[in-house]
Amino acid sequence: MSKTLVEWARGNGERPPIVATAAWKGGDGKSTTARELAYLLGAVLVDFDWDDGCSSRSMGYRHERYVRFPLREAFEKGTIPTPITGRRMADLVPSYPAWVEDQPDRETITSALEKWAVHWGRPLVVDTHPGGCEATYGAVDAADVVVVPAVLVKDSLSALSGMVNELSSHPLLIVPNKVSSPPAWARKKFKDIVTRHGGFPTGPLIREEKWIEKRYLNIAISSEPVPKQAQKFVASMDALVEAVINYA
Repeated sequence: MSKTLVEWARGNGERPPIVATAAWKGGDGKSTTARELAYLLGAVLVDFDWDDGCSSRSMGYRHERYVRFPLREAFEKGTIPTPITGRRMADLVPSYPAWVEDQPDRETITSALEKWAVHWGRPLVVDTHPGGCEATYGAVDAADVVVVPAVLVKDSLSALSGMVNELSSHPLLIVPNKVSSPPAWARKKFKDIVTRHGGFPTGPLIREEKWIEKRYLNIAISSEPVPKQAQKFVASMDALVEAVINYA
């Protein structure tokens, strides 16, 4: 039986749900997916990506304006960060470049995310850095669903193959992303990957939207009013929300 968003957000009785977005290759749409999911799910977006293309920067946060960073203080002092309240975007715990060196071990990350979800009483969406690192592993270990955007091109499929083999015991939801007209070999490779290890659920197909790369606005694409050119993309995100909240 399908869940409603309100039912899903209550969690398992111990804490609200945690969703991670992850990919072993940059440029596959992980951060865009994280931002839209966090907004549509009413979740706090925790950004673990330290590169300039991270969600924090795309949402208007500029680390260079600050000398104190919520993530650093949370782990140095054992406190719970206060999310930055978003307007027509998700609430955010921002990242910063030195997170690459400051990140603690994966077990500490997992424990902290679970603690934060309980404290805030809200779902979390965690945007990870591409590839495996302590913060990424900690996030996927905490996650009830790991959303994996998958572009059907050679390098991205190779990265996806390695990721699936490495994280085969995790709750992966593999989402074909930026899809135009993939050749037969790419479709066959994708099918081979998602059917390994007993098979992984796949999310809705998200078509290529070149205008997203040129977009300048900080607000969520899914925020009302949705422009005409974004309506098909937002419909795909709505379908992805359904796949996340009914993941089994």
